[in-house]
Amino acid sequence: MRARRLLALAVVPALVLGLLGPAQAADERHKKAQIDRAIHSIKGDLDETSADLRRAGAALDRAEAKLPGARARVAKVHGQLVAAEERDRILGAKLDAAKAEVKDAQAQIDTTLASIASSQQLIGRIARSSYQSGGMGELAVVLQSQSPDEFATRLVLVQNALRSEGNVLGGLAEARADLAAQRATLVAKRKVLSGMKKEQEALVQRIQGLQAQALDAQHAVESLISERESAVATIAREKQAEEARYAQMRAESARLGRVLARRAAAARRAAARRHASYSGGGGSGVLSYPVQAPITSPYGMRVHPVTGIYKLHDGTDFGVGCGTPVHAAASGTVIQTALTVGYGNQLVIDHGGMRGVGVATSYNHLERFSVGYGAHVNRGEVIGYSGGGEGMYGAGYSTGCHLHFMVYVNGGTTNPMGWL
Repeated sequence: MRARRLLALAVVPALVLGLLGPAQAADERHKKAQIDRAIHSIKGDLDETSADLRRAGAALDRAEAKLPGARARVAKVHGQLVAAEERDRILGAKLDAAKAEVKDAQAQIDTTLASIASSQQLIGRIARSSYQSGGMGELAVVLQSQSPDEFATRLVLVQNALRSEGNVLGGLAEARADLAAQRATLVAKRKVLSGMKKEQEALVQRIQGLQAQALDAQHAVESLISERESAVATIAREKQAEEARYAQMRAESARLGRVLARRAAAARRAAARRHASYSGGGGSGVLSYPVQAPITSPYGMRVHPVTGIYKLHDGTDFGVGCGTPVHAAASGTVIQTALTVGYGNQLVIDHGGMRGVGVATSYNHLERFSVGYGAHVNRGEVIGYSGGGEGMYGAGYSTGCHLHFMVYVNGGTTNPMGWL
C-alpha cells in the first residue's frame, strides 16, 4: 500500500501554477520535483505490468488526487454563490425601499405643484379685481360707510382681506422654495436608485457566472468519480489476468530452473568421474555487468503498486533504452534463445561451475539476439540488444525498455547483485 500511495502522489493534480502566487508556485514546483523522484523510484515496479492495468492505475490515482481539489472548488463556488444571492436579496429589499422613496418624493412634488397652482389662481383673481377697481376698491368700500360703526366694520374687513392676500403671496413663495428642495431630493434619490439598479444588474451577471462555475465544478467531480469507478473496475478485471501472467512467468522460470538443475547435476557427476573439481567455465567466479546502466528495480519480494499482489521480482532491472548492446556476464554456452510468454525474447547462458555451484544467467525482453542456440560465448561478448515496450516484438510482459537480468544457482533464481 505504501508503493500505491507513492503512485497516488505521482499524479497529484496540478492546480494551474499561473493562478498561484509566486511563493505558492515555487512550493508547487518543489512538490512536483518530489513527485518526479517518487515516479522514478517506482517506475521499475510497473515495467512488467500490462498496459491496461498500468493505465487504469494511473487513471485511478489521477482521479483520487484531483477529487479533493475538485470538491473544494465546488464548495468554494457554492459559498460564493450563496453570498452573492444573499447580497442580491438584501439589495433587492433596499431597491424596493429606494423606489418607494422616489415615489413618495414625486408625490410630494405633485402636491406642492397643485398648491402653487391653486395659490396662483387666487392671486390672479385678486389681481383682476384690483385692476377692475382701479386699485381703489378697498378704499371706496370703507368711504361709502353710512355710520362710524359701519366704517369700522368695513375697515376691519378690508384689513383682513389685505392680510389674506399677503398670506397667499407668502405661502406661494414658501411652496416654490419647498418645490426646489423636493426636486433636488428627487434627483438625489433617483441617482441612488440608478446606482442600485446597476449594482443589481452586475450582481445578477455574477450570480449567473457563479451558477455556471458551480455546474462545471460539479460536472468535474462527477467525471472524476466516473473515471475512478471505471479504473477500479478495470483494475479488478486486470488483477486476475495479472496473476495469471505472473503464474506463467513463474512456470517458465521453474521449467528453466529444472533444466539448469539437471545440467548442473550432470556436470557435477562428470567432474566426480574425472576426479576433478567442479569449476566449469566460470573463470574467476565473478559475473560482469551485462550493461552499464542504473538499476530501476532490484531483485526481491515486493507489493505491486496497483494490484497489491505480493510477489517475487526474480531479477534485477537495468534502465537502458531499446537497442542497447547486452554483454555476456561470463563465458559459457547458450542453452536458450526463445520467445517466451512472460520474458519475451529470452537468452540463457550456462556458465558451468562457479564457487562450487552451477551458475546460469538469463537476459530477458531482448529486441533481438546476436548469437544462436548452442553457441559458446566469451565474457563481455555482445549477445543481443535490449528491448521492451508496449506492442514491441519480443517484449513479453514489458511496457518499457529495460533489461531484466536473472542469475540461476543450481536451478533456482538468486539476487544477481551477489554475483556482479
